[in-house]
Amino acid sequence: MDTLEDQIEVIAGQLVAQGMLVQILLSQLVLVSKDNGAVLQQALADGIEVMQRNPHLTTREKFGAVRTIEDALDTLEQVRAAMPGR
Repeated sequence: MDTLEDQIEVIAGQLVAQGMLVQILLSQLVLVSKDNGAVLQQALADGIEVMQRNPHLTTREKFGAVRTIEDALDTLEQVRAAMPGR
């Protein structure tokens, strides 16, 4: 039987993969949108502010949420920078 540590590591790996999948989908939106993802980028930035002000999240939950959104924003910036004509 798996230990609790094993189960946590499996879940952590699943979360990393899910984050990567979401970033791929967001990147595709940047590539096909007329504004090169500017509205999406602003929505994510707004989401960071909302997470930071949420009184129902612990400090660790806020950290994890904000870090995930920041990672997505970084990916979008990299995609936009690599787009032809930029």
